Amino acid sequence: MAGVRLIVQTTAESAEGAEEQLKARVERCRKTEAEEEGCIQYEIFRSAMNPSKLVLLEHWASQEALEKHLALLRSSGAGPRPGAAPANNALEVYEQKPGELPRPRP
Repeated sequence: MAGVRLIVQTTAESAEGAEEQLKARVERCRKTEAEEEGCIQYEIFRSAMNPSKLVLLEHWASQEALEKHLALLRSSGAGPRPGAAPANNALEVYEQKPGELPRPRP
């Protein structure tokens, strides 16, 4: 399925802080999936090796759907500001292209 994938990596000040962030993000993601058009999937992971690190994977139907989501987050004060991610966050956007993976030769 084509679309846009977003990867957000967050490092909290402590494992306890990461636990609080995890609970808040799960709740926000459930609401986003239910209410925002174009949201295909959310997954949240906590590092087993460093419990203060979280990774959020998002799948959006299009760049436009993602832009609407980010604008909504910014307007509520919860989202990233353009060009200024906090030092403890890393954000990457990947465009997904339909196609086949190369097959190994026999």
